Amino acid sequence: MTNTAQPQVAEIVTFSLKDGTDEAAFLQTLRTTQTWVDGMPGFLGRQVTRGPDGRWTDHILWTDATCAKAAQDSFGQQDFAPDMGEALNHETVEMRHETVFMAAP
Repeated sequence: MTNTAQPQVAEIVTFSLKDGTDEAAFLQTLRTTQTWVDGMPGFLGRQVTRGPDGRWTDHILWTDATCAKAAQDSFGQQDFAPDMGEALNHETVEMRHETVFMAAP
């Protein structure tokens, strides 16, 4: 376990898919977003999870708030954005950025 002095930022997005969304197609779109995220300055890591209630959570770790904000601002301009927008139930989307005080591998 590492106690970090860096102002790393966790981007946490929770959402549900629209009824009738093809999960395999959604997962392919997620893989496409990963290619983009990998190239973003400040990207440190990512996990996408789904809970037993069917809600998804996208956990992304950034080196700092500036990088997290730049990615957020750029997201809607990407080629995959319409596909993501079509898959997500927008009434369920919640995004927040939190300062990381402790991280462990």
